[in-house]
Amino acid sequence: MPNTCVRAAAEGLPAINRRKALAFLTGGIAAAAVTLPAVVANGAPAASTVQDVLSACHAAENRLGTCETREASIAEALGDALFPEWKTPGGVASRWSHVPMTFRTSKALEAEIERRRELIEKSFGGGLMNRPAYERWMGDIEAQGKEGLAWLREREAVIDASGYHDASDQTDEAFTEARAAFQAVMELRCETIEEVRAKAACIIRVYKRLGVTIDGDDLVACMSSLCEED
Repeated sequence: MPNTCVRAAAEGLPAINRRKALAFLTGGIAAAAVTLPAVVANGAPAASTVQDVLSACHAAENRLGTCETREASIAEALGDALFPEWKTPGGVASRWSHVPMTFRTSKALEAEIERRRELIEKSFGGGLMNRPAYERWMGDIEAQGKEGLAWLREREAVIDASGYHDASDQTDEAFTEARAAFQAVMELRCETIEEVRAKAACIIRVYKRLGVTIDGDDLVACMSSLCEED
């Protein structure tokens, strides 16, 4: 019975998805320069408040980076073991499907085994299957399913013991905090050109982490021009 581990595509990794989500949910660079004025004369927060928001964003970035590093380190150590795949027998005589079915978790396989049991029981109860055929089909499903469950659970135990799930959960929490902190930066109303530059520097730093290059002078000029229009 073929049992094959296939590493998932890089685009499917949690860290990649988080970075894409961060870029998407924060509304892009235009949100910093257009959605809200870069500088306003009245009702602006005190400089200390602006600095607090920027500092909070930096701290959230650092925590996210630490969590991502730990998660990636565990994933690298696990290698292909992080992406287990168990395949059922295929062919015309298969009790599962002519085309081999792939299962990546024991929970998914358990559900399919139960579904197959119900189908066999229904066929037997409806007179579409005699007793010997019923026993052969049920026996094969039970034996092959047991083998698949043991194979998947063994690999799931390795992943659990590695601490990967805990690391992934912590990274998810850190991502949520970083996203909220960056959104707060994007919504900042600055009072001075120094604050505009500080906000721009924060935006540039975050987008650099996302692999996006921004011209700092152009961003500051764009944000400052809105101040002149006010």
